[in-house]
Amino acid sequence: MPGEGSEPDVEIAGIDVGTVSRAVPSALADIAFLPGWRGLGARARRWMLRDREHPVDGSPVLLLPGVNESPRFLDPFAALALASCRPAHVVTTLGRNRSGVLATAEIAAAYLERHDLSGVTIVAHSKGGLVGKQLMAWEQTGPRVATMLAIATPFSGSVFASRMPDRALRAFAPTDRTLLDLAANRGVNGRIVSAFPAFDPQIPGGSELPDAAANVRVPVAGHFRVLGHPELWRLVRRVLRETDAPASAPCDGVSGTR
Repeated sequence: MPGEGSEPDVEIAGIDVGTVSRAVPSALADIAFLPGWRGLGARARRWMLRDREHPVDGSPVLLLPGVNESPRFLDPFAALALASCRPAHVVTTLGRNRSGVLATAEIAAAYLERHDLSGVTIVAHSKGGLVGKQLMAWEQTGPRVATMLAIATPFSGSVFASRMPDRALRAFAPTDRTLLDLAANRGVNGRIVSAFPAFDPQIPGGSELPDAAANVRVPVAGHFRVLGHPELWRLVRRVLRETDAPASAPCDGVSGTR
């Protein structure tokens, strides 16, 4: 028997019980966080509608949300891009983003080509980071993307995925062929910044990316709560600032004017 105060090393269906016990409260906190995040998105959209006339002559920013997230899920970061005088692009045809990674990447690729975007900075959450990496890896779209900030992305999959009743979530099993192929392609990793929470209840193995431009651990638990952490917002601002193409005049960072 284990000693007093120790925890037995127990697995159920291949998943460590300690991981599950840690994930549950973090997942509940994530759920509680979402209404506030969606409210912030609504305020961001109102601001963007009011300030539609401000100049956006910086290089484009593409927002790629995760599975079951609406195309507007990352609107707080879209507003941040616009405040930096950079055009923010949202692929509305993704719908609820339930297609496979390759099919979703094809939709995003068509958007890039239709709008003839280049020098793109991708800001992605969860599955969106896999889609972004696929865009960077493809010969046709790779040259269009300069860099990507991937937030809480399951680059190595999730131990929970294969047991999920939802087929869209089972696609993130560590043994999924698309994930394995993406993991094997390290050629674009140097242009990716991977940011992730100290503990992710959906990706308990973490989101560290080999050979990345940077791996940034944000001191918070939660697959969604990481989106609202001040350290992540500072990182988003820094990435937007460092990856923007030179402009004719500086952006004031508030009203979006140069």
